[in-house]
Amino acid sequence: MPTGRTAIASVPWLVLASVLCVASPIAAQDAGSGMITIVPGDKQWEKPGAMPYGMRIMYLYGDPAKPGPYVYRVRVPTGYKWPPMKYPDERVVTVLKGTLWAAQGERYDPMKMKELQAGTLFVTPANTPHYQWARTEVILQVVGTGPIDNPVTYVDPDDDPRAQ
Repeated sequence: MPTGRTAIASVPWLVLASVLCVASPIAAQDAGSGMITIVPGDKQWEKPGAMPYGMRIMYLYGDPAKPGPYVYRVRVPTGYKWPPMKYPDERVVTVLKGTLWAAQGERYDPMKMKELQAGTLFVTPANTPHYQWARTEVILQVVGTGPIDNPVTYVDPDDDPRAQ
């Protein structure tokens, strides 16, 4: 058993070995299991028509317009502002990168916003007005259940880029 300096020096190798063991199932797929593997690098960032300019979306799994679960990622630049809006379904959101500020309500009020760091998960219940601001570049992962016919409703219809 390693002791002293040898034990400390072996820690990075143990971490690397653990990461490789966890990551290897992602690269390999058991054709008989029915498991689906999605590699984000194989997908493209797209412009969403229903959101303000600057946002990009990468659809990873499912289709919000069809029954069943769906997963997509959102990337926005520093300073990006989501106006007050609501979704027709409950959404589970994980902050993958950056610092996001968010609050619930029909009026944009920075004093009510909470800071959400990478790793934070939050749930937006269906039809709950909320708004957000990206302090840094932010990447989110969003999980919901379809079908939904209108992905977002803006509290103020003038904020809807589809109407402009």
